[in-house]
Amino acid sequence: DFAKMPKPDNEGMDLRDLALNAINLFSETSERAVFHFHDNNLKKAWIWADKEQLLRVFNNLFRNAIQAIPEFREGRVDVTLSRQNHSFIVAVKDNGSGIDPEVIDKIFVPNFTTKTAGMGLGLAMTKNIVESSNGRIWFETAKDKGSTFYISFPSLEE
Repeated sequence: DFAKMPKPDNEGMDLRDLALNAINLFSETSERAVFHFHDNNLKKAWIWADKEQLLRVFNNLFRNAIQAIPEFREGRVDVTLSRQNHSFIVAVKDNGSGIDPEVIDKIFVPNFTTKTAGMGLGLAMTKNIVESSNGRIWFETAKDKGSTFYISFPSLEE
């Protein structure tokens, strides 16, 4: 799948609506984490991207966030939309176990995984999709406190 990623079919779309749709889907199906959405009073967030591929990005980030939360911890995923200059940023923050320092440099490398299942393509694919929309992805992490993944896209609005 990673090698056969379709060319993006970019269009003007509302990042806020897409994020909310993905959150609603995960909120209905996840018993391991409660999702909270903060939109900083942004009613719309117009960007140029492929809607289906961006939905994959959210699905992957949300799934990873949930899987990072230890069984004994009450899961929480905060999704925050903000605007910074000419970009919209979505932050996906979990209260999981964080990313081990020795693997931080490998997080976006294809075929790298810390999980027992999966092929290690999720974050590599996510990075590919975000960057093909002229976006950026990065993260912050703290041991036993969790991680926050950020995706940023240029705004179509002035």
